[in-house]
Parts: sequence; C-alpha cells; structure tokens
Amino acid sequence: MPPVQEEHERFFYHSFPRRGRGTSREVEIGCKMLALMCNGLVLTPEVVKWEYPHADGAPPRKMEVQQKRVCFTELSPAELPHHADEFGHFALEFEIDVLKGLGAIPVFYIPRQISGGGEVTALGSILVIQIIDAMILAMRLAGVKKNLDNAPFATGEFPCTFGFTETKLKTFNLDIAEARKFIQAFTYSLTPPDMLENSLTALLSFFYPADDIERNKTLAYYRQREWRIVGNIAVRGEELMRRPRIEFVERLLEIDPEFFGREFPPSSGKRLADDIYVFPGIGEKRIIEMARRIIVPDAAIERAKSIVKCVTNPPAVIGFKELRR
Repeated sequence: MPPVQEEHERFFYHSFPRRGRGTSREVEIGCKMLALMCNGLVLTPEVVKWEYPHADGAPPRKMEVQQKRVCFTELSPAELPHHADEFGHFALEFEIDVLKGLGAIPVFYIPRQISGGGEVTALGSILVIQIIDAMILAMRLAGVKKNLDNAPFATGEFPCTFGFTETKLKTFNLDIAEARKFIQAFTYSLTPPDMLENSLTALLSFFYPADDIERNKTLAYYRQREWRIVGNIAVRGEELMRRPRIEFVERLLEIDPEFFGREFPPSSGKRLADDIYVFPGIGEKRIIEMARRIIVPDAAIERAKSIVKCVTNPPAVIGFKELRR
C-alpha cells in the first residue's frame, strides 16, 4: 500500500494591496495599509448587479445589492505567491477556526445566465432577486411597524407609498387599527421585521457572480475559495463594527484617493470612504493580534515589524522567501 499523504496545511489569507500590486509603489501602499489594519479591517462597499429574463420576452428584471464585506481566501502557503500576483504581496494569515470565530462564511457563487439559454440557466439569478424581494418585503413591514409604534394613539388611515423609481410608485391608504393587527398576526413568533431585514441584507452579501465577465475568465471568482465577514455583526446587542474616525478616513484617502474618494453610491454625493465599516476586534483583542502571521515582500520585512510594534501581541512577520521554505 502506498504511504498515506498528509493534507497540506491550509489557512485563510487577506491579501493586499490589489491596486498598485506589482508596481514600485506596492511596498509603500502595503505598509500604509498594514498600519491602518492595526486599528481593524475595513469592510468596503460594492454594488453587485443581478438580472433575469421574463418568460414573455420583456426586458430583463434588474436589481442591485450593496454589499459591505472584507474578503479572505482559503489557500495552502505554497499557493499564496500565485494568489499574491493578482491580489497583492502583503497578507494576513489566519487559522481556519480563528476566522470562523470572527463570523466568516463562505461565498455562494452564482453563475450568470448563458446567452440564449432561457430561464433555466438564469435560475441562480432568479433565486437571488427573489431573496432581494424578501428583504424589501421585510423592510416595508419594518417601516410600517416603526411608524405605527411611533404613533401609538393614532387612528384612522395613513398613506404608504411603495414601488421603485424606475417603475410606477403606488400609494396605499392603510387603516391603522387593521395594519397593527395584521403586523402582529403575521410576525407572531417570528424574527421581528427589522432584524429579518438586516439578516437578509447580510445573506445577500454572500452571493456573488461566479463568472468574471469583464475579464472573460470563466469561473474566475469561483476558484478563489472565498470567505467573507459582512455587515455589522452584533453579539447580544453590541455591534462589533464601527464607523471610522475622520483621521482613519483621511488616511484611506491619502493611500488611494481615486478608489476611496470616488462617488459611492453613484449620484449620492458621498465618497466610498464615507460608507465603510471597521472591524477592530473582539473584546480587548485586535483583529491583527488574531492573525497567525503577516507575509510581506522581503523588502518590507523590517518596516512591517516596526509598524506592528504598536500592537500588544503582534504576529510574526515573514517574507516570501521564508514562506517558500
């Protein structure tokens, strides 16, 4: 019998900087980002678009989801150098159980519709859009309930306008007493509508297209074995994520003004950096203290060691040469 081969060790890696990787500025950018990560990991927003065709041939239904997430890839150390060529040559390395304990969940990749393939090949997108509908339904219920709770002695009717700007909006005049009874009945023994809305919003952040259409790489995303921490996790009512301080936002804008300073969402008048969360850690322990190792370009080893000295229990810092041993 041939000898049993032990499975290679595998870890989760958060790699950076994707923008500026492989350039003369990568070490400078990566060190500045590492310094920020001593305060926590950034959950960056992204708008993901979904659509599916109608059976009658009408224009496809389109929906958008805004995701706030920080991403990790499950790899063996030997696979990291190739991954770094695409995502950056700095990385935080986490034990699998540690990242699970931080609330990470694997991403569910959804294939795009095959051109001319009909509704069957659009099944994944249909499911995602219908989850979006469920989230919006919970949001509407939560909104009506909040308005009723804010006016406990109101009687008569009140107007509710629903729909989307790209379609026809419609106003419904609801009887206040009947609306109270309806919400109480249909939410009885269930998760409250506002919590349900937040849960479905978080769930939608774990869906992502499997196909990298822009780069024409079939299943390029699916092959990443990506896990994410999303949204604003709360434990016994205490939120773990924080809105960053002004100084933190200013440092992000200094590192990459084109990316963090761009308007987000479009036509909102806000910057992307104004819409991020920071995950500092759990309890008294910072996220960066939970990392197993920090892997950096060999030219950045000493500088990276100096940066993480501000942390009580900094992880080991190694270069790619040592990683390959």
